[in-house]
Amino acid sequence: MRESTPLLYGKQRGGGFGFRQYPWSTWIVAGLACVASLAIISMAFVSFKDATDPYDVGRFIHITDLHIDPNYRQGSTTYSQCHRQPPIQAAKQDDDGRNTGRFGIPRAECDSPLALINATRDYLRHKWADNVDFVLWTGDSGRHDGDADMPRTFDEIVEQNRIASSAMRHAFPPSVPIVPNIGNNDVSPHNDLPAPGHKRARATFRKLATAWKGLVPEDQLNTFHYGGYFAKDVASKPGGKNGRGLTVLSLNTMYWYRANAKVGGCKAEDSPGLAQMAWIRFQIRRARERDHDLILIGHVSPSLDNYRPSCYRDYARTVTQLIPPPSLLSKSANSSSSSSSLSSSGTLPNIHAQLYGHSNVDLWSFVGQDVSIQGEQLKEEDDEGRLWWERQVDEESGRFGKLIREVWNVSKASEQDDEEEEASVVRESLWEDMDDDFVESKSLPSDFVNSLIKEFERVLMLKQRNPRLGVATISPSIIPKYMPAFRVFSYVRSPSAGRRRLPLGTLLDYDVYWANIAKHNVKTLSTSSADESKGAFFQLLYRFSSEYNLPDLSPESYLKWARKLVQSKKLRKRFRALAYLEPAR
Repeated sequence: MRESTPLLYGKQRGGGFGFRQYPWSTWIVAGLACVASLAIISMAFVSFKDATDPYDVGRFIHITDLHIDPNYRQGSTTYSQCHRQPPIQAAKQDDDGRNTGRFGIPRAECDSPLALINATRDYLRHKWADNVDFVLWTGDSGRHDGDADMPRTFDEIVEQNRIASSAMRHAFPPSVPIVPNIGNNDVSPHNDLPAPGHKRARATFRKLATAWKGLVPEDQLNTFHYGGYFAKDVASKPGGKNGRGLTVLSLNTMYWYRANAKVGGCKAEDSPGLAQMAWIRFQIRRARERDHDLILIGHVSPSLDNYRPSCYRDYARTVTQLIPPPSLLSKSANSSSSSSSLSSSGTLPNIHAQLYGHSNVDLWSFVGQDVSIQGEQLKEEDDEGRLWWERQVDEESGRFGKLIREVWNVSKASEQDDEEEEASVVRESLWEDMDDDFVESKSLPSDFVNSLIKEFERVLMLKQRNPRLGVATISPSIIPKYMPAFRVFSYVRSPSAGRRRLPLGTLLDYDVYWANIAKHNVKTLSTSSADESKGAFFQLLYRFSSEYNLPDLSPESYLKWARKLVQSKKLRKRFRALAYLEPAR
């Protein structure tokens, strides 16, 4: 059962209740019974959301951006990326006068020391190993390459991913699926990943798969070796007519990312970004045939600031076709969106979540909010509402039909050496069309939170808002850019039999846990070790439903939240504080 939110009681006054006619012992016993009853009621409410809907609630963890740096030195200077001690005559403080402590230093340009990674691993093992169903790990395990005196190598990145993988597998038992992902600091050089078929791309994918030690399913290795993306089941389809399974698609957002100058957009037929979009459609078809729903994970979150315009457009089109509009969400556990362009047998799967990292903050954004962005696509559709590449996927024809047959539908990984040429379908994918939606990388706004709130205002003012609006959530990071943190989501593990029937995988709530490393750093070594072993290294920062008084994580709830934010200065201040992992003052 999920942790209950603490109950707060005000001071009660006596009056017409015969207070003095009972002995104190009676009142003490009655009070204890009352508190116990209220606690049970509270726990039931928090766990089930609605007393009439006794659905089975599961939990999963989203953790991201570990940025492991074995070269971190306690007492070092931040201007050296926390790699070197200050001169002997200088105090062992950074340029802001703060100590670089054992577990890292918040709000500085330094990565995560091994002590922080080990403390996180031990906390997860103690607190969550037996309390979550699966773990989503969205990339950037490699350290940043900001120290000119200590340039980063790809072998280092592979080793840091191996350390991260080992920590994850130590924290959770084999029965808990762990789904890894590629970040922009898991490739070398930073942000630089060539198209599939390039020697460096093949080496990157193969070495990361080896570092992750079996976390990519065997039947997905061929796909991962090709494009750096893969599918993994985290919940099998249960028995019975209405049962559905749950599959996670681990996406390679480097092929959509503006900052990756090695590839362009998603217009050209040989675009690696468009090929991944076609793979998503192929996985949607497989999920429909298998009665599975989907969760999408990636490193860089979808937005016009982050993705090339044509890639964002195709991503929004692809995922919002599968997000049920409000009228369908509450009808039945089998209710799903329908689309003539996704022809296949079975019930069209829902995409229950889009989970990303990269930004180090605790935020979210809307996806596919503006129907006008799809105007150009509507002109390109055939009589069945499909774009040319969607038709190729559905009919297994053309280039993408060939990829399905020779790569994506091949369960056994190729044994070819990295030095050898790959199959012809891979050679064809060497991307060279630099005019394909090539745009310069955009820097993030100086005030990220304020920019996002302005985007919320724009969405709320839209006259033609997409009824299948999606939400991409950005989880906070382990690297102490602000404070180390991660999210624990609750979701429907099996459909309810009550009035409000929710499909398996529907997100209900999330908790953010954070580690106050500034406080941990000043403790003695023995005290810190005791805290870690007792599972006290991370603490609950806030719970979504309690903080914003919303029932679930549906797009409708996020719209209500956005409307509250733009109307309340006090709430915007609180939202900003939580985005940067600051507790209530």
